Amino acid sequence: MGAEMGAIKTVMGILKGFMTPSLPNKPLPVPAVLAARTKAGLSAIDIASEIIKRKKDIGIPIGPLPSGADNLDLMMETIRVEVIVEALIRDARVQIAIPPGTNVTATGGNAGGPVVANGVTTATASGFGVIS
Repeated sequence: MGAEMGAIKTVMGILKGFMTPSLPNKPLPVPAVLAARTKAGLSAIDIASEIIKRKKDIGIPIGPLPSGADNLDLMMETIRVEVIVEALIRDARVQIAIPPGTNVTATGGNAGGPVVANGVTTATASGFGVIS
């Protein structure tokens, strides 16, 4: 059991050495954030297809097994990605923060006609979003 755990830790260390965080370490520019509405959203099938394509690119066989049986690894890859994407969509929480000094424009109306107000936030505000 101890030897197995050591091997698992070794493999995890090697994998961590190859992986780099995909999140930017600085805020995205406002136009990039605003363009998020044009993104298609997460697709488990698209992600699994890309993983399988990359496996093929590095020489891992992706067709049926030599015996003619289905390639269970590819099926498992698709299931794995589907479960991860479902968990992200169902359970992930996105947090936002709005700093003080952010410009605010408000519109409304009353019996006297339309009202437009301009100002800035005076305190921080936060909110939540969802991944889709």
